[in-house]
Amino acid sequence: MTDRDVPAGPPHEAVAPVTALVDACRHFATHVRLLADQLGAVELSDDDVERVHGAVHQVFTAAGLAGALATGLQRHTGEQDCPHYNVLTDAEWAPLADGGRHGRRAVYGCELQPGHPGPHAAHVQVLPGPDRFIWIRWDIRARELVTLPPCPAERADPDPDPRSPYGDEPAPCLLFEGHVGPHRY
Repeated sequence: MTDRDVPAGPPHEAVAPVTALVDACRHFATHVRLLADQLGAVELSDDDVERVHGAVHQVFTAAGLAGALATGLQRHTGEQDCPHYNVLTDAEWAPLADGGRHGRRAVYGCELQPGHPGPHAAHVQVLPGPDRFIWIRWDIRARELVTLPPCPAERADPDPDPRSPYGDEPAPCLLFEGHVGPHRY
């Protein structure tokens, strides 16, 4: 790739972000295919392999973020888990980091039952203050960070897991109020 192949700056403001992203992906894919053909004909040192691995990892991370922002992502899971997941951008995480109970995760898996109706949802953070439970919700058309109150349901029977922080106390549902499907304890 030459200097003239690299965009001079961000896309012009008149170009819609979707069009700019699609064009950039097509342009990049063409260059990667050409370079991969050339790469197959050379012997790589250990340092070269590490550099290529790092560059490819950056591309997969960026592509995953674009896919998550557009429609969410999907993976293979057990039958008891919804296979959809999403990620947070740095800008989305920044206001949630200070004072929150949880660190940032690489991915946020949908916590609802597999095949559920409506948008997917994953718990992101608990911020100081009453009912400051932050969730990410998404479907194929939209994604949003929302504050949702916790589900008021409690499991009355003692938790069979001896490591449970609830001991003999009722365990709260870990989902949000009004969620679809069964409770999760």
